[in-house]
Amino acid sequence: MVNQYQLIELVKDSSLNLFAQEMSLYDQRWTKEKNGSGFGASENALLANIKAYAGEPVDAIYRIHSPNTLANAQACVITFLVTEFGLDSRNFTEGANITSYVDNGNLIATPSNWSRDRIIDYGFKAQSVFVLPHGVDHHKFAPLSASARLAARSALGYTEDDIVFLNVGAPIWNKGMDLVIQAYFTARQSNKKFRLLIKDQQALYGLSAIGMVKSLFAEGRIELDNDSVESIRVLPNTLSIEQLKTLYNVADYYVSPYRAEGFNLPVIEAIACGTKVIVTEGGATDDFCDANTSIKIPGKLHRNAQVNNTHIGAYLEPDIDALIQTMMNCNQGKSETDLHMHFGRTDLLEQFSWGRASRLIASLV
Repeated sequence: MVNQYQLIELVKDSSLNLFAQEMSLYDQRWTKEKNGSGFGASENALLANIKAYAGEPVDAIYRIHSPNTLANAQACVITFLVTEFGLDSRNFTEGANITSYVDNGNLIATPSNWSRDRIIDYGFKAQSVFVLPHGVDHHKFAPLSASARLAARSALGYTEDDIVFLNVGAPIWNKGMDLVIQAYFTARQSNKKFRLLIKDQQALYGLSAIGMVKSLFAEGRIELDNDSVESIRVLPNTLSIEQLKTLYNVADYYVSPYRAEGFNLPVIEAIACGTKVIVTEGGATDDFCDANTSIKIPGKLHRNAQVNNTHIGAYLEPDIDALIQTMMNCNQGKSETDLHMHFGRTDLLEQFSWGRASRLIASLV
């Protein structure tokens, strides 16, 4: 999806003669039909019309796939790398050689300073690693009118005075969905108007938020009661971009107490929709979240840790008590007169666009 956004902008640059070569999907269970990126017909046609690469001489090669080969070529190679916890051998094909790759003048592109630091920790030279932030399409992700938002909330069974928390992502450890659920069950005891809306990634990874709720109960981290359980709604299906935009708008707060992220696209999309975000402080979202658009939860930095028998280069453990207190303090988060949110959103959209991302890629050629 990231590369498709980049390509859509790159083809607009008349100074570039662009070719594309598709790599195999990372997970063989994925298909273009089942796991599409949600683009419309015109954008899909534009992507389909990019010339297929057949070995023509080129000035530069931009690779964005996994695992990475770090193979040298006759032209300069720019390899997209992104990491949450830090790199290891699984990120590369057998025989990949950092020294040879860098010494031949090739480069690394990554979307956040957090990811950049992890890549340098692994052994890449700092001068070879460039931060090329992702963007957000403000035409696709934008605030709904007050009436359209109210209608969308009503369609999901929410009243005007309900306070809706949203999380979009897979129920895996680094994304912190377990912390969202744990904090929600506690915070809701103080306000029965709280609602939790989860768009999990069951269609992509086969992992369900419902299974996480059951695990948290089995571990004694939450106490189940019918009222709280019924206040949670889980959406497992793949959504179009328009449907995702509606979800961001329905929510009063987007909650992402992540332990490690390479960028965290849903956070920037939520802000573009005018929704305040609750995020971990010190991680990748520090690049684009400020006091106007976000509430930050302190996180304790851990380096070179063992988690579930896996070595992790770095992660942040969010303060669960601070998260609970923050959620308890939340009230209806959307307001057309919220000048700070409007200013922060406008500032973000000026700085983070897919057009800028594509221009930065081209600047490395």
